[in-house]
Amino acid sequence: MRGAVLACGLLVAGTVHAANPLSRPHAHLDKSDQCNSCHVAFGGVPVAKCRGCHRDIDDRIKRGKGYHGLKVRGTACFSCHREHLGRGHQITPLDRRNFDHEGTGWPLSGGHVGVPCRECHTAKRKKTNRDSYLGSSNRCVDCHGEYHGAGQKAALGRCERCHNTYDWKQLNANLRFNHERETRFPRTGRHLKVQCDKCHLGKKNFGPIRVAGCVTCHQDPHPAGLFGRRICEDCHVTTSFKNTSIFEHQSTGWPLRGKHRRKKCVDCHSWKRWKPRSRDCAGCHKDPHRNQFRGIACSKCHQEQGFDKLKFNHNTMSRFPLRGNHRRVACAKCHPGGKYKPLERECRNCHQDRSPHGNTFGETPCGNCHSPVSWLKTRFDHGVTGFPLEGRHVEQPCFRCHPKGTETEDDTLQECAFCHRDVHNNQFEGANCDRCHKGYERWAIDFFDHTVSRFNLDGKHLDVQCTGCHKQGHFRPIDTACGNCHKNFHEDQFSKKCTECHSPHSWTLVDFDHQSDSEYPLVGLHQELDCAKCHVRNDYKGVPQSCEGCHYDVHRGTKGAQCDRCHSENDWTANTGQDHDFGAFELKGVHDQLPCERCHGPDRRQELAGTGPECIRCHRDPHFGGLGPFCHDCHTQDYFLPSTFHHHETGFRLSGAHRFVECRDCHPRRVFGGLPKNCDFCHTDTFQSTQGGGCDHTVGCAGGLFTCQNCHTTRSFIPARPGVACGVCESSK
Repeated sequence: MRGAVLACGLLVAGTVHAANPLSRPHAHLDKSDQCNSCHVAFGGVPVAKCRGCHRDIDDRIKRGKGYHGLKVRGTACFSCHREHLGRGHQITPLDRRNFDHEGTGWPLSGGHVGVPCRECHTAKRKKTNRDSYLGSSNRCVDCHGEYHGAGQKAALGRCERCHNTYDWKQLNANLRFNHERETRFPRTGRHLKVQCDKCHLGKKNFGPIRVAGCVTCHQDPHPAGLFGRRICEDCHVTTSFKNTSIFEHQSTGWPLRGKHRRKKCVDCHSWKRWKPRSRDCAGCHKDPHRNQFRGIACSKCHQEQGFDKLKFNHNTMSRFPLRGNHRRVACAKCHPGGKYKPLERECRNCHQDRSPHGNTFGETPCGNCHSPVSWLKTRFDHGVTGFPLEGRHVEQPCFRCHPKGTETEDDTLQECAFCHRDVHNNQFEGANCDRCHKGYERWAIDFFDHTVSRFNLDGKHLDVQCTGCHKQGHFRPIDTACGNCHKNFHEDQFSKKCTECHSPHSWTLVDFDHQSDSEYPLVGLHQELDCAKCHVRNDYKGVPQSCEGCHYDVHRGTKGAQCDRCHSENDWTANTGQDHDFGAFELKGVHDQLPCERCHGPDRRQELAGTGPECIRCHRDPHFGGLGPFCHDCHTQDYFLPSTFHHHETGFRLSGAHRFVECRDCHPRRVFGGLPKNCDFCHTDTFQSTQGGGCDHTVGCAGGLFTCQNCHTTRSFIPARPGVACGVCESSK
């Protein structure tokens, strides 16, 4: 009954039994008038009753926080928290060993795994003083304290930005702390790679750190007071202290250029004496010339882009202009040991050991003949010797003709054989070389006028190389007969000279008239044949003149030896001698175009005489004898179709639609003779098809099957003849 107090007991078989005591936390409710605090009559223990008392749990469930809000939300409370099991029953059955902490929303990892629960959950319930697991903070500092101290400028409260649960000292690979935005000291250059403890000693002092310039962390390497009131940032940058400087060196009156810009400061400046001894090159560089150019500034020849990149002009700044090959010679070749002045300018000063003349020309200056452009290209006028140099002789060095350096002695003969070997081996003894070898440009002859010889070149001979006829340099004497160079293919069959038939222009273009110069005049197709067709193996004498001497007798002697009775030299296939137009069969039309083998067999031995002229002797009768044996009454030898057959000669003239009907439609199975002429023979089906219709001929036209022509024509079955009114067919009205 509603509103009644639920008796704290169990009704069993009409007897009320008191329930077991409640657990110690709920002992104050273990009274007969407190049952309704948790129970509802016939409704069990609703969740709302539990959450109404345990509001801290209810709040976490509503916010989806903690174990109750994430893991067991929607589960009945008594599923885990069982009651009426006695005072000593633990109402919170927590398995601390196997509890899955991830269900609380804060999974354990790294060093947190294995830590006893009470190390972090230190709270107690207010009324019962029992262990409580609610309200524990997940902030690192609440358990581990503020390691770096309080009062930092940067918000260091979120330890996980730099640290992890696996190793506190080993920082995260990707720090989520931005030194540039969250501090007053943005890092640049080399500072980006510096470890935290290098600046933040002991890893505790993170701020605030007073930064009064670089000297806060770095020791000044310069002597005290060296740069006055200048600060480090005026010269140095964080990218590199030694290699990179933003100092404007031009403010000193000595701007850096070329390779000087890539030098380090200490390459020119000493810590003990920062100011160089002088502002000229000698202040830093050793003089490689050993005072040979005293009083002359180094910059006159050298430049700051490189010591070896000279701007010295030997032509205008010395007494010896460089020309020709001298311009490609390294300086040390002429200036050994770095000696530049004074130097002699004569050629022998450098080339004495290379002079091929020795003392032949005494004190005569080399420049009278030689030039710096090339030693071998002399400008000596050889014409004064009586032998001016021309063509290839101009390119030759002197020693080619004067091998022993005897240029000043008159011991060189002005003959070709004195320098050149006679490749002709005295074949042209007494003849001057320039008769064939014109000029001195080249030894090879472009064109030799063969008309000056006993054998004038003509035709194909003009394309032949000299060595084709003149083997191994043999030019004379040479026999001019054709057989001396060419093989005689006729093997002395002819007493004539080769030139009487053949020409140098082409061997195959023979000037031979077979009609007049032989006993066998060529006629017809014989004129088109190549000589080798009849003259096999170059056999020209004793060739048989009969047909069987060259041609195979297809008749095998059955027709005799006189082939010309049937055949001619113009066309073998045309039987000009045999007249087929005899007897009862005359060749015309298509028959006149057939080869003989078509009727007389492959070897033409099939005799057809006496077989008769009827067509069926060779052709199959498509009419099966229905129209007699005389095919020529309808067909001709020119063409089989169309035929010349006239249907009116059969007694049945074709008219109207009959003129356009195929023969086979009226003559099935090619039966042409003895067919009736009545309409019903072909059109009975048409007559019967009118039965049951509006024009039923089987009823209205009794006997009409045999008198169709009375009403209808061959031009059109419907309409009927004009004026016919049978009273049955509407088409006739």
